[in-house]
Amino acid sequence: MNFNTDKLVKMKLRGEIIHPELWAERSFAVTWDGKPKVTIGIGGIVYNVRVGDNIFGWVSDQLNAGVAVSDSDASRQAAINVYSCIGNSVKMLTGDCKGVKGTVVGKTHNQMARNNRIIVDFQPDDLKKLTIGDRMEIEAWGSGLAIDEYNDLRIMSLSPQLVEAMKLKENGKKIQVPVTNVLPGNLMGVGVGSGASEAGSWNIQSCSPKLNKKYGLESLRFGDIVAVKNVSSDYGNSVYQGGLIVGVISHGASDLGGHGPGLAIIFSTKKNRIEPVIEDKANVAYYLGLRKDKKW
Repeated sequence: MNFNTDKLVKMKLRGEIIHPELWAERSFAVTWDGKPKVTIGIGGIVYNVRVGDNIFGWVSDQLNAGVAVSDSDASRQAAINVYSCIGNSVKMLTGDCKGVKGTVVGKTHNQMARNNRIIVDFQPDDLKKLTIGDRMEIEAWGSGLAIDEYNDLRIMSLSPQLVEAMKLKENGKKIQVPVTNVLPGNLMGVGVGSGASEAGSWNIQSCSPKLNKKYGLESLRFGDIVAVKNVSSDYGNSVYQGGLIVGVISHGASDLGGHGPGLAIIFSTKKNRIEPVIEDKANVAYYLGLRKDKKW
C-alpha cells in the first residue's frame, strides 16, 4: 500500500485545556428510563480514567478520559477539531508542565454546548500538574491521508504515526483493519446526519442493557478501534446498506436516550474495501505505547 504521507501538510495548532461543561441547562438530565442524573464527565481534566480503561462503570455520562482541549473562538475550535488527527503529538506551552508532551487519542462533540474538542492523553505524573487554561500546541499531521490504490476509501482523523503502528494488511482488494468489535448500524444514534465526518464523534447508543451485552459494548475501552456495518461517513454520517465505518472510542457510555460512547471516524467505505479483523489489542493506547502499566 502506498500512502500519500509525503504530500500531507504538517502544521502547528494551538489549543487550551477547557473547563468541564454541564450537558443539561439544569444540574441533571433525564436518563432513557426516566431517572435524573448529574452528567459529570464532559471536558476538563480527568485524573483517574485514561485511554485503555473501560468505558462503563464510572459515575459519569459521555466521559472524556484524559484532557479536553479546544478554543473559545468558533473558527479556531473547528480547526483544532478537524485538523488534529488521532495519534498526533502535543506539547505544553504554559504552566508547570511546559515542554511536556502528550498524544491526541480522540475527538468528541457536546451537542448541547455546541463545543467540539479533542482528547489528549498525558502520563499520570504530568497530568497532576496541568490546570484549566494551560495552552498547548498540536503537531497536526494526517488530514487528507489516502492510499493510492484505494481512492474510493475515505480516511479521516488518522495520523501517519497511528496507521503505521496498526500494521494494516491487504487481502485481495480489501484492507484488513484490526478492531475489537463489529457492530450493527442500528446501534448508531446522535451524530447521524452530521455533515462533517472529520469533526467530533458519532454516538453508539448504550441505552439498551440487552443490546450492550449482546454486542459486547460492556467490554469497550477508551481508544478501542471499532467497526460498524451498514452505515457511511464518507461525506456525513448516514445509513448505507453495505457500507462500513471504523472509528476510535473517544468518550464514554451514556444513560441518555440516543446517546452513548462516541466513535471518531477513521475509515469509511461504500465499496466493501475494508475487512474488519477481531483483535483484542486493537486500541490506540496499545499501538502508541501509552499504557505501559497494562497487560494487553
